[in-house]
Amino acid sequence: MNKPKMIVLADIAALKVSCVGFQQIIKNLETKFDVVSCKFYGYVAKRNRDYNEYIAANGFETSLPSASRRRNKLDSRQVIDSADVAAVGKIDAVGLIVGEGDILPVVNMFSSKGIDTYDININEGKYTYAYTGFIAVPISSLREGYAAPPTRKSQTSAAPKKAPKPVVQPVKKADNPYVAEAKKILDASELMNKYRR
Repeated sequence: MNKPKMIVLADIAALKVSCVGFQQIIKNLETKFDVVSCKFYGYVAKRNRDYNEYIAANGFETSLPSASRRRNKLDSRQVIDSADVAAVGKIDAVGLIVGEGDILPVVNMFSSKGIDTYDININEGKYTYAYTGFIAVPISSLREGYAAPPTRKSQTSAAPKKAPKPVVQPVKKADNPYVAEAKKILDASELMNKYRR
């Protein structure tokens, strides 16, 4: 029996997965799916050197980071490519590694085309319920020095921010008598009043 065909659209800027960790994710996916392609978003050859050989060897595609993209939001090219994948319709499933932006329209689009979607991440996010399934990424797959992204619950339970310090207005010094005289001369109101009579 043929395995369902899957494409993986991975924003490696949103989830800092090492190449070894990503290869393990693909290996685990291949037990259930025929992973036919991967596309990497937020990819920079210099920063992601560990991926260079893997991408070249497998003929995978890459997309440079978007300059206008805000941290942890969706890469617009990832959304556009998702629409292309859905339009072609030759895929049975899509694995998405995305930031925290609103991915619901993309997931719903795949669902309307009969394409299963899988949330690939460290923790379940606020939109995981809309996916067909969740594929957990072990923390050991992250690049050294990176921790799992905070969940919404931990962000709300964080200590409240301190109130800003009050702004102290500077005390205005009395004008120097010479400066006051110069202002009076430059104002020329006395001189103008003298000649108006």
